[in-house]
Amino acid sequence: MADDALREELAYFEEQKPELLKHHLGQFVLIKGRELLGTFTKLEEAYAEGVRRLGNVPMLIKQVVPEEPVHHVPAFTHGLLRAHP
Repeated sequence: MADDALREELAYFEEQKPELLKHHLGQFVLIKGRELLGTFTKLEEAYAEGVRRLGNVPMLIKQVVPEEPVHHVPAFTHGLLRAHP
């Protein structure tokens, strides 16, 4: 299932988040399994390194920020699109 693809990586990120916030605030981390493969200043750098080292496989690239940003999708907000269960 797609939701399970990065479950281990996301759990590892959350476990490591306090230390990551101390030392890598604002950077992008590259995680595969329960291993931190690197930190990067740009998303593109993290992606390129992940593909170089791992190939085209699921990997977690996540920015280290205290709170997750909230994204608003205007089409949903204004009722132009409807989410179907």
